[in-house]
Amino acid sequence: MYYVIQVQTGNEQKAIDDIRKQSGPNSGIEVFAPTRKVMRKYGGIYKEVTERCFPGYLFVEAKDAKQLFFDLYWVPDYTRLLGREGLTYNFCPLNEEESRMVDILYNANAEHTTEISNIEVVEGDKIRVLDGPLRDVQAKVKHVNLHKRTVTVELTLFNRTMEAKLGISIITKVPDAHEY
Repeated sequence: MYYVIQVQTGNEQKAIDDIRKQSGPNSGIEVFAPTRKVMRKYGGIYKEVTERCFPGYLFVEAKDAKQLFFDLYWVPDYTRLLGREGLTYNFCPLNEEESRMVDILYNANAEHTTEISNIEVVEGDKIRVLDGPLRDVQAKVKHVNLHKRTVTVELTLFNRTMEAKLGISIITKVPDAHEY
């Protein structure tokens, strides 16, 4: 089960280290700050860079919510464990659909980094995803920025709509020969 923790922006790595130290090596807790690879243009040349997806937020995979809560209590940079409003205990895991989206986008590799998706652009700036993590979330694509080589994907976490920008690489531009 995934839980979301809010921490001080810019101190995500320190909070991750503190949580791992506090919980111990055999706790079964996996904590990470999702990142994404994107293409940035520097001096006319595109370079691949890695950025945080949700600055100030960490994802924790844990089986025991109470133990996680007590472990986090002793972490100095810990702000709060997010949950749904109106519950007796304000913290709870992401639901099944939200967890599936986190797995698709951020848990595909050990670094929890979303790779760049390769796309094809057809007339009218429609896109077809050839490969990469966006292949499984095409219905959630909200906006495509070909100039910045990013795609904005709409996610729902704790009944709130959030947007995540992901990197794309344009493979080819083809005429609109048939409907995609």
